Amino acid sequence: MSDNKQTLTEEDYLKKHLEGIENKNSKEEVDYVSNTPNQSDNLKASDLHYFSFDIKEFPCGIFYPAGTTVHVRAAQVKEIQAYSMVDDNNFYDIVEKMNDMLASCVRIKYIDGKMGSYLELRDPDRYYLIFLIRELTFQKGTSLTTNAECTCGSDNSIELKRANFHLFNINEKIKKYFDPSTQSFRFEVKNGKVFNMAPPTIGLQKSFTEYIIKENSEKRKPNLSFLKIIPFLLHDRINITMDGIKSKVEEFQKVDDSSFQFINSAVEKLTFGVERVQKECSMCGVEVHTDMIFPNGPSAIFVVHDAFDKFIA
Repeated sequence: MSDNKQTLTEEDYLKKHLEGIENKNSKEEVDYVSNTPNQSDNLKASDLHYFSFDIKEFPCGIFYPAGTTVHVRAAQVKEIQAYSMVDDNNFYDIVEKMNDMLASCVRIKYIDGKMGSYLELRDPDRYYLIFLIRELTFQKGTSLTTNAECTCGSDNSIELKRANFHLFNINEKIKKYFDPSTQSFRFEVKNGKVFNMAPPTIGLQKSFTEYIIKENSEKRKPNLSFLKIIPFLLHDRINITMDGIKSKVEEFQKVDDSSFQFINSAVEKLTFGVERVQKECSMCGVEVHTDMIFPNGPSAIFVVHDAFDKFIA
């Protein structure tokens, strides 16, 4: 049984992103821990020790080259302090603070040994990674929970951790169009056009955020339809210049209607990430779940709720 729906449509996401923006006036030495901790383990890591995770565990795992691993470490106190200043009512600030945390705690490694940054990760993997950092940061006794009521009437507390996450499944209509060679969906439509699509990278989304900021500063309203669709068509990019975006805007304005209708519909089927948290009811054993993954706001992920009561001597 589910609580109030928290999943945002792409349009809602962009509107919140724009609202947030309008309200906003050295390489690190690392040691890698080779073995991936089991989800059921009590995860611990020293500040500069990274745990290695197979990318296939992630919501967007199919969109990375085979053999890719993600290296994640616990957050340091200074990083938690910076994150604690997040404005829970400012969507832009939430994304920025999460990105700062990912920049400090996450590295990506490809099968050829090349290292990359969090900017090369897919945008829908962001929340999954943030909760993974939390698991590595906090020991037992500082769990983050949300509540869900079962059909039997009992109230269940569900811990917000990867073991309880249910990820979005690939939409059945698009499954057969996935092309492993490009890590994207390849759609050939009746008008002869071919579109390769996948969830955008965090880096690409940052480029579009900078574009939105610039447009707002110059009192121009960005095209929400363009911002919703185009990132999914640039599946192999980790950034784009301002001139590049302007060029894409011009191309987008010339798209024929059937192509627009198709890619707009396709984007709505490219939903990945954490869908809900779930567990078995403690009373009857039936699965209970909720979409609420930020019960006390995003700031509560790294700020202990009621810390005064918890730590007072």
